[in-house]
Amino acid sequence: MRKDPVSNDPNNPLISVLIFNYYGECLSQCFDDIFCQDVIDNVEVIFIDNASTDGSWDVALGYANRYQGAITVKRNKRGDATDNLFHSLSMAIGKYYVTLSGNDKFVPEYVKQCVQLMESEPSASFETVKRRVRKITDGPNLTNSPLVSVLIHNYNYGRYLRQCLESVFSQTYGNIEIIFSDNASTDDSWDIAVEYAGKYPGKITLIRNRKNFGPNLNLENCYRNISGKYFCVLCSDDALRSNFIEQCVNAMESHPNVGYAITHRTIIDENGAASEEPPFYNQSCIISGAEQAAVYMMAAVNPSISQIMYNYEKAVAKLPTENILSRWFAQRVLDFNLCCEYDVAYIKEPLLLNRVHSNSDSSGISNSLVEIFGQYILPHQFAEIAMSKNNMNKARNRLPQALEKLSRLCLRYSVRALIENDETCALRYFNLAVAIMPVITDDLTFNKLEEYWTADSSVKSKIVRSLRSTDNLETRSVSYDPPPASISLDLMPEYQKVA
Repeated sequence: MRKDPVSNDPNNPLISVLIFNYYGECLSQCFDDIFCQDVIDNVEVIFIDNASTDGSWDVALGYANRYQGAITVKRNKRGDATDNLFHSLSMAIGKYYVTLSGNDKFVPEYVKQCVQLMESEPSASFETVKRRVRKITDGPNLTNSPLVSVLIHNYNYGRYLRQCLESVFSQTYGNIEIIFSDNASTDDSWDIAVEYAGKYPGKITLIRNRKNFGPNLNLENCYRNISGKYFCVLCSDDALRSNFIEQCVNAMESHPNVGYAITHRTIIDENGAASEEPPFYNQSCIISGAEQAAVYMMAAVNPSISQIMYNYEKAVAKLPTENILSRWFAQRVLDFNLCCEYDVAYIKEPLLLNRVHSNSDSSGISNSLVEIFGQYILPHQFAEIAMSKNNMNKARNRLPQALEKLSRLCLRYSVRALIENDETCALRYFNLAVAIMPVITDDLTFNKLEEYWTADSSVKSKIVRSLRSTDNLETRSVSYDPPPASISLDLMPEYQKVA
């Protein structure tokens, strides 16, 4: 049994074998040459298939199943991909790499000799090559129906995945592609994705990591394969309303200075039961970036990243990079950066079905306080970004208000935790509210919560009922007017307008 590839063994460096544009009739022998030898034992394989019809894809899937954790597979939506070397390098994590195309033979003795020579000269590493900035090969579609890339990154959400994929293929807008990257799921996710790729040929780029590399790298797989003018990141437990893409494209096509469009959402639970909340703004509108940036100092606006569609050309230079916030808040930083240069479209209709459940990332970071600590760091980072930008004074000057709002948000989370019978979490948020803003002790809600901790059970129940009935405390219960100078957004496409 071959051991799993190890990327950080200094005495046995990982070698990435990149296989693309390979003859189908030779592929099985190629895989056997790699895995049925004992000269090199620290190998990962990156296999890219160009929508072949010669059985290559089935061969690759068979070997990926046989040698689990060793093979990353990707299937292009079309057969004319020309940048497979770049994409395979982007996914590889080895110190050295070997490329195999056509009917090239893998010769382990030769590879080992090459590695030994390169080990004696460390500058031969391909790390700098691997980190090149991606460019669009096909270029954006600038017709009346520009291509939209829907990025779906998945891990073990097979139970929701069919609804997610069906919602994309049920759109009223036709010019779409899906870029699906699976993080070595252990459920039926990959089988479902392969099924849909066969059902909708030429529409889906499939990627499966050989092992779980974490959500950031999984999403990067998607970013590297965008070919649309616009893109959205759709969480695989969410689903789109049928006109999500059409409405977002209409908004951005009719307002060229818009960097991204935000839609409202409908919340659904594990079983698909829906609940509604007021839209953040009380009308669909175009908002100046500077005004929206000032709002972001105080509120997230969109709780889910699935609520946004981006203009790729405007967003590409600001796409998330690895940092302490990127795991959960990278999109928030991206949105704020875009506001510094572009307008924002807001659509008040709930065009996303956003699944909120106990196993989601958002639930986990809320209970662990990661969410609130992130929201403490973000306004400081936003204020720092605003310092270097013109016309961002309003956002920069809101930092004290942002911290006051965050302290009150801690009280809201404390109430929410009490409603869910989690006193430990509630007490943590209660104390954190004081740490962020000590004068919060004068707040009526704070005083009620303070009374709660020393009350008997009957009084505690009465206090929770009282807090639960307070408007806009447990959850937001109002919509807000758009920021100053916002303009109304007409979402009807030109061909539907009556003269």
